[in-house]
Amino acid sequence: MKTLKNFWYIAVLLLFFTPILTSCGDDDGSISLGTPKYESVSGKYNITSPGSQYRSIELGASGNYIVITGSSYYAQQARSGQKKSSFFYQDKTDASRATNYNGIIYGTYTQLADGSFDLEGFGIVKIIYAEDKTVTGIELTPETGGPVTLTVEKEEVMADDDMTNALCRTWRMDKLEINLTEGDQSFSATVTRNNWQDYEIMETFGDEVLFSKSGTYMVTYVDGAIGISSWKWKNKDAGTIFYSWDNQWYEDEFVTLSFSGNTLIIHEVYEEDDYEYYKEETYTYLVAE
Repeated sequence: MKTLKNFWYIAVLLLFFTPILTSCGDDDGSISLGTPKYESVSGKYNITSPGSQYRSIELGASGNYIVITGSSYYAQQARSGQKKSSFFYQDKTDASRATNYNGIIYGTYTQLADGSFDLEGFGIVKIIYAEDKTVTGIELTPETGGPVTLTVEKEEVMADDDMTNALCRTWRMDKLEINLTEGDQSFSATVTRNNWQDYEIMETFGDEVLFSKSGTYMVTYVDGAIGISSWKWKNKDAGTIFYSWDNQWYEDEFVTLSFSGNTLIIHEVYEEDDYEYYKEETYTYLVAE
């Protein structure tokens, strides 16, 4: 995936038609979000059964699930040199496309009367607990095939607090505001799911974004692609989080979060001054589902 810096090539077309954006709009710092429906049962279960075709099953707090199969590959190689990815876009999103999403299965789930979970398009999952209430396995009944019992280890989750609880749910991407400066010229644009195709450099646009307390964040795109990454707090008091597309953490790969009602605003800035000053600044608006 080309980085946002490539917007510069179409800047000439829009430079004199769009005002420069200098703030993230109506952000008032308030949080007006209820508890997601499945917060109490959410979690990521890593499969430990030898020979299993599944690597993990994760239940999101808003009722979305992620199944990672043994054939999936979503972690990119460790980067070298200049930063090329951003929070929502990898350096290359050859990431998962439709059919089986390259081994990543994503959908919605509901909890049944007996406490098991119906993962739409995948099957029924029942969590198996030991006497001390720790999770020891899952009973999986795929939509095609008989039941199988798998041993699992539940991923450690982050502690509850207002910021983590607000973030960890499923969001829908609303718009992307971008400001670019190169030398003494500036450019800005507002990109949405309705106009992203007007920008030749935009290969796709984000659809849903899932954050979990297991440190997963996943982006689905309007063209059917999926990107899975990891996140952790950089400075919770400042609302900053690190992100990683390749299972490694880099000091310059972080964003700042703020909330306004049911909207999450993600602010990211990248600057360089090697030959000529360059700065790209984005505000991405996500609405809680």
